[in-house]
Amino acid sequence: MYSFVFEQKEVRELLDKVAKNPSYNDKKKKDSINYEKFSGLEQTFFLLFDALFKYQLIIGEEEYLPDYVHHLDLLWHKIDNFHDISDGVSKILVKFCAKKLGYKNKVEENRREILEYIYQKYIVEGYFYHGVSDCYVPVIQQQGFQPQKYENLYPKFAKIQEEYSSFLCDMDFRHEYVSFTDDFVMACYYATYSPIYFSHFLCPPTSKKAELNSYAKRDYMGCFRGLKRMLKAKEVNEETSQKIEDICNEEWKLLRQNESKPTIMLVKRSYFDKNKIQGILEILTDKKTDIGILAGQIMDYKYDNLSWKEYIPASEIDFITIPYSDFVVEHEEEKVEVILPTVHPNTSSEDGKVSFLVLLGSVFILLGVVISIIMLYQ
Repeated sequence: MYSFVFEQKEVRELLDKVAKNPSYNDKKKKDSINYEKFSGLEQTFFLLFDALFKYQLIIGEEEYLPDYVHHLDLLWHKIDNFHDISDGVSKILVKFCAKKLGYKNKVEENRREILEYIYQKYIVEGYFYHGVSDCYVPVIQQQGFQPQKYENLYPKFAKIQEEYSSFLCDMDFRHEYVSFTDDFVMACYYATYSPIYFSHFLCPPTSKKAELNSYAKRDYMGCFRGLKRMLKAKEVNEETSQKIEDICNEEWKLLRQNESKPTIMLVKRSYFDKNKIQGILEILTDKKTDIGILAGQIMDYKYDNLSWKEYIPASEIDFITIPYSDFVVEHEEEKVEVILPTVHPNTSSEDGKVSFLVLLGSVFILLGVVISIIMLYQ
């Protein structure tokens, strides 16, 4: 249901700009929360997904979407830091709320009604999020969600952890809870790197984040090159290294990682009895602070980590797939096989001349193919 917004033509065009144009994706990061977690284009995309999801959740009108996307386009193109972009999104949402409610030119006169509407849609009727590997979605849709009861290779990874404690030090395979958050940006992160223990094992985080981003791009070769480097650096013998690589390869296949897309599980705030926020009356009655800032205060995340270990019925769960993979996964270019004529050695001088001409012709054929490939991808 909520994935609808990501399928629209205007949205896809904007996402393509973000993927390719530095004016849209090269932003200052250090003034934003959790910036150190993100690599590559992640934060730029995730913040845009958040803005689009908020539109779908709060506004939900198809007729206003092209104009809303146009405003986001201008915002991403002009503003060079994530903090101001986030503030800008809140102000744009206020504008479209006013339009939907019929207060287009009377925002200040109806500021409380607008803020109450945002609060109702985003908090009272809103969601908590949990990133999940999309291979588990069909089972959850049929059977509901039991935390940590996935089809997985936990016992094998736990054994690796037991023998090599430094490998999986950030994962406790014994706990029976999962974490929910009401921060959609971080939900995108957790969905992209789900399961976290596996992404960190294949591509241990570094200061440059280059290796970790291989997992986000579903880059099998990049991930396993990183794994090999890590095993070599830790001086693991060849036999054990091969066993570990085999387990990781089995997990990769189990998760269908080559074709998987980041997926977020949505559960109503009311299910957790977390659909109210403290201080809402002060926000609603504040007549001095800019209404965009107040709207941002309502929508700011309140629960970075909500631990949950109880069963959740399928009827309480929705899913949304974010199209991050569509724009950042590097698909292999089609390989062109060049078959050259076979040149046989000959003894006569005349045949030798012919053989040289055949060889020269082969070279020109190869050169033509190479030029064609270059022209095709320019």
